[in-house]
Amino acid sequence: MSGPAGPGTRTRWEGGGCRERPDAETQKSELGALMRTTLQRGAQWYLIDSRWFKQWKKYVGFDSWDMYSVGEHNLFPGPIDNSGLFSDPESQTLKEHLIDELDYVLVPAEAWNKLLNWYGCVEGQRPIVRKVVEHGLFVKHCKVEVYLLELKLCENSDPTNVLSCHFSKADTIATIEKEMRKLFNIPADRETRLWNKYMSNTYDQLSKLDNTVQDAGLYQGQVGGPKACPSRQLCPGC
Repeated sequence: MSGPAGPGTRTRWEGGGCRERPDAETQKSELGALMRTTLQRGAQWYLIDSRWFKQWKKYVGFDSWDMYSVGEHNLFPGPIDNSGLFSDPESQTLKEHLIDELDYVLVPAEAWNKLLNWYGCVEGQRPIVRKVVEHGLFVKHCKVEVYLLELKLCENSDPTNVLSCHFSKADTIATIEKEMRKLFNIPADRETRLWNKYMSNTYDQLSKLDNTVQDAGLYQGQVGGPKACPSRQLCPGC
């Protein structure tokens, strides 16, 4: 039985579809240029399991010292497979303490889209997309935020209905409010106030909707929520 076609061919996939890939040299040059993209605040980057990416590099001869088996059938990487990064395949939650370059590689959105178009992705897997955020008080530097912040959300400080949600530090308070309106079925035309609850059971109103999660000083596991006026309240971090 013959193996997958080499670079620069059409490969038939289950369901009768097929994907067309450019030759190895084109794949290398296009991805190589994109991998030199500099990090820009707010840009989206994608995680790819290092095992799959290394296999792809071998298949197309990406590294100049490893070009002896370009296009060989036994090196074909198949669809992008990030299963090795998940602690739970069902929820697709990332394993803790993953290391850049060792466990995963980060690629800009355009590079991800090209690889997805050329190779597809394992059925049922969602892309692992993350934002670039700024770090540092005085000297700013950009970094891809691999692990999102988990906030506990509730309405009207109700401890019996606390939901966990993940947000980027670059997300705004308005983004949290929008998500909470959806989660707690609060109409868009209903006035709400968003509050942050501290462990001391004190509250701080999150009134600046254009502030980011980082600006507001929210931290992992913190409770809050909306309080919808006049009788309901939104409160992230209950």
